Amino acid sequence: MTKIRSYCRSCEQETNHSVLAEKTESSREDYAFDQAYQIVECLGCDTKSFRDVFEEVEHAYQISEDEWEVPTSITVYPRFIKGHRSLNGDYYLPSLVGRIYKEVLLAFQEGALILAGLGLRGTVEAVCNDLNISGRNLEARISKLATAGYISRKDAERLHGIRFMGNDAAHEIKKPKSEQLSVALRIVEHLLSSVYILEKEVQGNIETLITEFSGFVDLIKEKVKHLSSGDELPIIGLLGRDIRRVKESLPNLEPELISRIDGGEISFLTKGKVDKYENSRHDLQHYVVV
Repeated sequence: MTKIRSYCRSCEQETNHSVLAEKTESSREDYAFDQAYQIVECLGCDTKSFRDVFEEVEHAYQISEDEWEVPTSITVYPRFIKGHRSLNGDYYLPSLVGRIYKEVLLAFQEGALILAGLGLRGTVEAVCNDLNISGRNLEARISKLATAGYISRKDAERLHGIRFMGNDAAHEIKKPKSEQLSVALRIVEHLLSSVYILEKEVQGNIETLITEFSGFVDLIKEKVKHLSSGDELPIIGLLGRDIRRVKESLPNLEPELISRIDGGEISFLTKGKVDKYENSRHDLQHYVVV
């Protein structure tokens, strides 16, 4: 069994490979070359690859008395982005966002760096569209992503760098360097992970703050399942220790809850008595489980 050293896209480093099959060609006529087509297998993880090894014998040069250097180019298929680990959980991405992201990876793998730069900018645009973030241009929309709480101010600053790169690729046909694209890809993947993937993975696993009314109602519904019809409790009684998850947003969430009960939009609760506890300055609305 022939062994060679080759980059493994799964191990993400140079590893020992075995050559499963090989076909060679050579010429010494118009242009001298040796070429080998190899099917190889990583001896660490069993990943299979195809290698095209082209040796330019025509341009060999002497580096010592008894040694010659032959310029060699090696192409490995499927192509890969060296040092890049696939985004874990990309199945959580919305259809269009995921499709553009995968096309960016394909362009990067194939060396189409201008298209990859455009695609990264397009991915950010697609995220804004999916989240209904409007604005006169991408600059304004990135800023709104931060003010809406989807990303931090620092994340927004980095995304503006993606915007600059995309603009340069589109308007100046400026080809970004591979190193620049690698960093830009990580920035966009951080956006996708923060907005979509982590949001899905924390559900049911980690208790987070609830600021949206829909999440507030879902939490109440879950609590009501463990109560009996006719039970009458204030909001802190309904939520118990989970009141900590809505504490900061409760001044905005509870009035909307009352409004929707009054409007008939919420049917699993009705308004009960209004009480005032000894140490409270405010009336305390109770709710009756239907």
